[in-house]
Amino acid sequence: MTVVKRIAYTLAQLCREWKFPEAQATLFHEDAVNVEPDGRITTGLPAIMAKEQLFLDNILERHLLEISEPIVADDYFALQLLMDVTIVNIGRRTRNELCVYHVKDGKIIREQFFY
Repeated sequence: MTVVKRIAYTLAQLCREWKFPEAQATLFHEDAVNVEPDGRITTGLPAIMAKEQLFLDNILERHLLEISEPIVADDYFALQLLMDVTIVNIGRRTRNELCVYHVKDGKIIREQFFY
């Protein structure tokens, strides 16, 4: 199995277990970049992890989480994520997104979400 495939399948499994911070801590490069659909960019693993933790801390109830099998091409892979959660001060939200990752030197250096 290639390094990219190993990272892709490990990320998918950790996310299925709601272990998003653990996935980031072990699989992401220190200088990773996160790009949201609205164009917001977060740079650096500490900032990305803080943003993720804030999101997770605001989830009141988890209704559904489905993560597809990865699609791998060279140094990139994609996952489809379907999440249904109830969020503080927002209510219940369903998000169906495509998550695209770029791997370099054995670490994720960029993630970009489309929904």
